[in-house]
Amino acid sequence: MGFSLCLVRHGESEANVRHMLSGWMDVDLTDNGRKELLRLRETIEYPESGIYFSSPLRRCLETAHILFPDKPLIVSDDFKEINFRSLEGRILPTKEDIDGYFSGWIEDRPVCDEETLSDVMERAVPAVMKAVRTAMEKGHDSATIVMHSGIMRAAIVALFSLDRHSFSQISVPNGRGFIIQFDDAMSPVSYSSV
Repeated sequence: MGFSLCLVRHGESEANVRHMLSGWMDVDLTDNGRKELLRLRETIEYPESGIYFSSPLRRCLETAHILFPDKPLIVSDDFKEINFRSLEGRILPTKEDIDGYFSGWIEDRPVCDEETLSDVMERAVPAVMKAVRTAMEKGHDSATIVMHSGIMRAAIVALFSLDRHSFSQISVPNGRGFIIQFDDAMSPVSYSSV
């Protein structure tokens, strides 16, 4: 029978526009982000799922309500973004700044006290698999999780045993994501873009 899991990134947030390490900060979607989500809802065929999960942060909750109106949500801290801790709110103004920061971060060389890629992968896989088990226990063969790009990419890297540098090469536009297919033994076998 297998299982289908859809991971969806939140819409454009104020932090995305400002190139801010927002992590666990509760930032809002932009007006443009809301409009884009409404457009995507009309143009993208998000799979119908048996159960829906979301990060508790406003940018994810609002995204879930826009894309999947009238669907009850299971809200869980398990799907929060990278915890940048004392770096929360730091702005990386240029692409070079962003690339420079994440090149060290991917190698588990934190600047300060933030979670490393290894830390995020270690919590991403159990979080995703817990959602899969919860859905199956409730009799569903599919689920959707509205989450953040960092934890989503970490989950993909870990679930598919990709090279850690793949983290930077995985593109997740706002409002988009991946569908992961699991086999009958609940092993991930493929992923494709939404």
